[in-house]
Amino acid sequence: MSAPALLRYRFAARAEALATMRHTLQDALRARAIHETEIARLVLAVDEASSNIIRHAYRDCTPGEIELTVTRARGSLRFRLRDFAPPVDSRCVRPRNLDECRPGGLGINLIDDIMDLWRLRALRRRCGNVLVMFKRLKARSGRGKRDR
Repeated sequence: MSAPALLRYRFAARAEALATMRHTLQDALRARAIHETEIARLVLAVDEASSNIIRHAYRDCTPGEIELTVTRARGSLRFRLRDFAPPVDSRCVRPRNLDECRPGGLGINLIDDIMDLWRLRALRRRCGNVLVMFKRLKARSGRGKRDR
């Protein structure tokens, strides 16, 4: 049995829709008495992931929608972002080497730092991709990692 959703929110895969998504997510997390500093970090990670979907997954097609679902189970928050874009090869989505001196490309590093675990998969029989990110609410052990 899955945990009840703290938030179900569907928004246009457009940069101008991100501000409303951020406020909606903040409100949902505040309603669960999560510390403001943690809320800011979580919203940043979800915003970055959503921006990447808009910029990269929907890159060569008409922008569609993104579904955000947030659930809480066993002391963790689960953030699920589902898009309807062409499938993305998850092997190509990696944190960047921070020794490289160039602008941009730090979104995955940021998500890696904030979240405890994340995984991306393309939906085989349907159009789209699903990114799931997990954050433990109790004591943190170590940095976030991609589920390999």
